[in-house]
Amino acid sequence: MVPRRSALRASLAACLLACVAGCGTPYGGARVEGPAPTRVPWTGPVYVLNWESEPNERPDLMDLTKYTMLDWMRWHGWGSPRATATGYVMDYACVSGCPHEDPPSYRIRIVLSGLVKRQYAAYYSHAAVTPVHRPAPDWAEDVSSVPLRVPKP
Repeated sequence: MVPRRSALRASLAACLLACVAGCGTPYGGARVEGPAPTRVPWTGPVYVLNWESEPNERPDLMDLTKYTMLDWMRWHGWGSPRATATGYVMDYACVSGCPHEDPPSYRIRIVLSGLVKRQYAAYYSHAAVTPVHRPAPDWAEDVSSVPLRVPKP
């Protein structure tokens, strides 16, 4: 009986070794076939929600915050991970005390980022506004980093 156990152990060891050896290539490691999968670019509509949660696509006029409006926006790279634009910010915080009864404004650059995909559309989740001529005016609301609303999943 002892020789039979030895033969059984030897055959089990050989079988296990053959199974383990079959999990790779003769050079070790896993075998790779074809190129690695890449990220599929978004092809659906892309929006930014204004202060009142209304969707806008490439808006030329938009309420960024309760007191700040973007105007004359010219967009580049809309739908990409970082959409950029130039335009003006109008600050309505001074509504009753604005000089010449007009809200003050200044030229800006804006970057929308943080593309969040929802069922059939994507939305930008962050806005960064910088004045074209630094620094921003004293009266301006700080809109250098504004989280944007995104629909719930």
